[in-house]
Amino acid sequence: MNELAALKHRWDEEVLGDPSLDADGCAALREWQYERRAAFGGRALCQVLRPNFITVQHLGHFSRVCRLLASSLRKLTGGQVKGPHWIEDAELSAAAARLIKIDPGFDRLGVTVRLDAFETSSSLSFIELNAEAPAGIAYHDVLSEMFEGLDVVQRLRADGVRLRPQRVVGFLLQALLTTWKDWAGHRGKPRIAIVDWRENPTMNEFVLLADAFSRRGYKTVVADPRDLSFRHGRLWAGNKPIDLVYRRLLFADCLARPEEVAPLVEAVTQRAVCMVNPFRAAMFHRKRIWADITAPEFLSGLLPEEEEAVRSHIPWTRRLRDGKSTGPEGEPIDLVAWVRGQRSRLVIKPDHQYGGQGVRLGWQEDEKSWDDALQEGLGRASVVQLAVPLSYQRFPLLDGSGRSADFLVDQAPYLFRGKMGGFLTRLSSGPLANVTAGGSMVPTFVVGP
Repeated sequence: MNELAALKHRWDEEVLGDPSLDADGCAALREWQYERRAAFGGRALCQVLRPNFITVQHLGHFSRVCRLLASSLRKLTGGQVKGPHWIEDAELSAAAARLIKIDPGFDRLGVTVRLDAFETSSSLSFIELNAEAPAGIAYHDVLSEMFEGLDVVQRLRADGVRLRPQRVVGFLLQALLTTWKDWAGHRGKPRIAIVDWRENPTMNEFVLLADAFSRRGYKTVVADPRDLSFRHGRLWAGNKPIDLVYRRLLFADCLARPEEVAPLVEAVTQRAVCMVNPFRAAMFHRKRIWADITAPEFLSGLLPEEEEAVRSHIPWTRRLRDGKSTGPEGEPIDLVAWVRGQRSRLVIKPDHQYGGQGVRLGWQEDEKSWDDALQEGLGRASVVQLAVPLSYQRFPLLDGSGRSADFLVDQAPYLFRGKMGGFLTRLSSGPLANVTAGGSMVPTFVVGP
């Protein structure tokens, strides 16, 4: 048993044998989460009794791979935006193109990005990119506090185990402020607004972030787009002037409700406010980004270490459409016929959806339903991706039963201006790890000096 496995074993034995973590004790921890807004959709976010552990060495490997992928992505997106027909190539509606064309006033499209990764003993595979408004940052830090309050942490530290939680909110704030400096050209303190619809279930996180930013000396409000106005050359949230918008409002909502977001759009267009992430980031919040970055013609232009990172850690992905292509080993294939015959190895995903919507797992389909999925994918923008090995870990349950269960672990690193800054780690009993669909969330603790 290696050091990390031994630590997990000891942790599990201690928490499952702790009389203070009986049914009442676990209920108190769930209530603690509600009181501190670590809840989503009416339920506590964390349903297990152990955080995710990662060694210092493993953290360094993750960080290096993420840095290389981030530099590759920046070359891809920068090259696409500079192309003569980049709007047409993106296949956008006229309304979407109008927003995408707005120059944000800085050149980094993905200030905050999340890579969704599955990990096994022999591989690390990034299956998707969330480049628009990645969530979960504030929840992570709150859940870290919950686990730090458990007696087992104090006992481990007393025995010399070096254990510390990753904090993520500080990385986010620094990325916002650095981008503000790029945009404004000075270091003055911006007034910040976190913008999304007030009825969204993520409102808890916005309040947590606003409190955290304000404690660090940056006045922050949570604002619904309908509360914003553009007057006297400035964006206002009620009677408060705003300099920096942290946009959690989805691009699709901006398209669906143009009148309600008009003040924000006008302020960004007039360079009256710095907005992160910019509308332009939505171009790359699409499943096709992995098809573009793994295309042979793009890979050939990368640095050797970047190319190796992409080939080793991003699964083979192609836009789903009729015609010739190259398979996972570089062999020439007729794409549709090949996909039809390889369903046990493949996943079909809608290009624009999120939260696991519309994803079809070939090994769960019979021949007819897979053919239906293929036809549906051909009828709308979709990608086909090589399935990655799934790895399950055992976690003790936060229900007072004294039981453990196996969960799929989706370890998704956040990238802030191209550098890794913590994780969103989600657990699921099925093959799709998603908090919206009922999964659990755990913080990440680093083990070692």
